[in-house]
Amino acid sequence: MAVSGPPKKTAVAIPSEQQTSKEQEKKIEQIINRGSSTVGKAQLPEPEQIKNFNIKIMSSQLAEVDQLRAKRPRKPTSPKLAVSLQDWILEAIEEKIQKEKKKYNLG
Repeated sequence: MAVSGPPKKTAVAIPSEQQTSKEQEKKIEQIINRGSSTVGKAQLPEPEQIKNFNIKIMSSQLAEVDQLRAKRPRKPTSPKLAVSLQDWILEAIEEKIQKEKKKYNLG
């Protein structure tokens, strides 16, 4: 028993409106596919690096910081303080930077 191939489609005339819309679609696809230029490496900012360092602080100052941290509102059921010591110190540094910039008109 011989198996015949799939039925062949006959060419159908496309109305002129559909041709123009297909031409427009082709133009749109060409614009989309052409892409754009990439940003050069020289234009990209360098990612910030995290630097570690040790800090020496008087125990009385550390106790004051702990008291201030304890005053911050915390989650209702959490036994932890609302802000870590490291985050508190980073906030203090950022506040000092902003204050100094304003004082010396740096930005």
